[in-house]
Amino acid sequence: MTTNRAFLMTLFVLLFSALVSLGLWQLRRADEREASQDRFALGRDLPALTAPLSNQGIEEYRYRRLELRGRYLSSRQVLLDSMIHEGRAGYHVLTPFLPLNDSRWVLVNRGWVEADPDRRVLPGVEVGETIRVVTGQLDAMPRPGLELGGSIGPEGWPLVALFPSPEELEERFGEPLMGYQLLLDAEMPDGYVRQWQLRMLSPERHVGYAIQWFSLAGTLLVIAVILGLRARKFSAEG
Repeated sequence: MTTNRAFLMTLFVLLFSALVSLGLWQLRRADEREASQDRFALGRDLPALTAPLSNQGIEEYRYRRLELRGRYLSSRQVLLDSMIHEGRAGYHVLTPFLPLNDSRWVLVNRGWVEADPDRRVLPGVEVGETIRVVTGQLDAMPRPGLELGGSIGPEGWPLVALFPSPEELEERFGEPLMGYQLLLDAEMPDGYVRQWQLRMLSPERHVGYAIQWFSLAGTLLVIAVILGLRARKFSAEG
């Protein structure tokens, strides 16, 4: 009997600690998400950078605005698949942009376009290649929660890809390609739907999950107290 009680007590401590740890982890995630949202909003208000960044500088300057003068390359664009807008499936259009006096191409995300019900029919995303100025917010390339591989479609342009890595895109593109994207400002021409927001759970969702974990921990604690009181009562009666 004593052995069973010790086992149950150990099991309770482990489960209770795990539930509380999960709740605290969700609260930390909520703080991180809130900080990212603040950084995203602040980046729109800071003065725009005027030169392409190295790949190593993207984290330091993520969400800052960047202004570049150069030209698009219309013939080799990328359609990021499985992008949802207002419940509709579509693509984000990534267009290579070569800044003047630079040999490294930057992928400009010109926004969301709806997919045809027949997925073999791709949207027309041609754009003029005259010299122009583009502005937008710097961001990392989107990544999936689970790496599945096989993210790039067959040969041909525009290239349909599902969460491609910068290395995969550069290999297919055949030219030096920066490992980030530029989210084109809404007032810039030759763009599509651009209601940019962070692709992550909101801080409120994380807080909600934390409350659920803490509630389970509280319920477990109440059950343990009730069972303990009953066991003490039976021992006293015996």
